[in-house]
Amino acid sequence: MTRERDVNYLLFDLDGTLVDTIPLILLSFRETFRALGIPPRRDEEMLLLIGKPLREQAMDIMPDRVEEFFQTYQRIYDLHYQDMVREYPGVREALTGLRDRGYALAVVTSKRYSNARRDLERFRLLSCLDVLVTAEDTHNHKPHPEPVLKALEELSAPPQEAVFIGDSPYDVHSAHAAGVRAGAAAWGPFPRDVLEAENPDYWIPDPPSLLRIFP
Repeated sequence: MTRERDVNYLLFDLDGTLVDTIPLILLSFRETFRALGIPPRRDEEMLLLIGKPLREQAMDIMPDRVEEFFQTYQRIYDLHYQDMVREYPGVREALTGLRDRGYALAVVTSKRYSNARRDLERFRLLSCLDVLVTAEDTHNHKPHPEPVLKALEELSAPPQEAVFIGDSPYDVHSAHAAGVRAGAAAWGPFPRDVLEAENPDYWIPDPPSLLRIFP
């Protein structure tokens, strides 16, 4: 007799979790600062902005020139995209394996739809997904619970059967605020102590271990 599992829905962040865009994001920040004459900031400071929509990031950095910041950053990001964005080893195999096991899968990201879809199509991940929630789909963004709740709604998923997996403290906070368990992706850019401060329910060392943790 097959044992009924208590997790049936897996939600994933995108940047820093499924796709390695972090070096490109940091380069785009540095070059945007240089182009607009903004005093440079340490990469550690910039990491704390990742997970918010770009216009919110621009509002935090340069509230009087948001659209200029947005357009400059996006131009630099697009210029270097093909050369710098990478697939995390084992991600595609993990998602394919989880889907084959019957898990419903979603991506919950603060990226715009066009950019998120570009990433997912480039690395052949889009076909693994049942739901994609992007910045345009919600009024509030991570760490607010609304994006996770939106994914649950579209999946018709009970919160107690879902786990949201991401690389940032915003992801863990958003998961818990939505009433779902959180998995911390250790292969992302955030140090372990930063993630552990949010008390994730799962510590996931690398993408292949998803298939061990969620049988």
